[in-house]
Amino acid sequence: MEPMTAPSPPAGDAERARTDRDRLLAEKSLDRLAAFSDAVVAIAITLIMLPLVDRAMEAEDVGEYLTSSVPAFASAALTFFIIAVLWRSHHVRLVHATALTPMAMRLEMVWLATIVFLPVATVFDVIDSGGQSVGIAIYVGTLLLSRIVARLQHNALVRAGLTDLPEEGWVAQWLGSLLLVAVLALVLLIPQVGALWLLILLIEPVGRSILARR
Repeated sequence: MEPMTAPSPPAGDAERARTDRDRLLAEKSLDRLAAFSDAVVAIAITLIMLPLVDRAMEAEDVGEYLTSSVPAFASAALTFFIIAVLWRSHHVRLVHATALTPMAMRLEMVWLATIVFLPVATVFDVIDSGGQSVGIAIYVGTLLLSRIVARLQHNALVRAGLTDLPEEGWVAQWLGSLLLVAVLALVLLIPQVGALWLLILLIEPVGRSILARR
């Protein structure tokens, strides 16, 4: 008597089960990546304040500490705001993604490296650079690299069909990066203005709004 064998599931059911499993694994992987990235960003924000904490521990007079630390406080506030803006854009990018390609994963690690480095650049007290271009140039260069990597990651997801975010025109895609290139050039040519050159970035939301109406 031949042994009884269970009938194999139809090919269509097996394919659907495999697809559902792959989708669940991709979602779980994205959730873990988002949690890891959020933790890195939170640590970077915490590191911004460490130089101020060190100064406070060494200060003998509160008034003198607050007066002498105004540039450092301004630098920390600026970097906090910038990291918050970059994180918000990153959050939207991951929320709308269904999975990550290997290239997008590598770009994610590079983007996180730029975020971690920003507190180091902040130590240069970018707002009180004293007319020196090196510190603020490193700061702006880090922001530029972060924006370029984020854009490349978004484009990689769009090409792979792994995001429901729309593909933007060339100008809208690279407007922020081009403005940062202009800021970097101006910082090197006229360093006396310092971090105020970053106000040029306010052109981006206006420009993107104009481009969206076309």
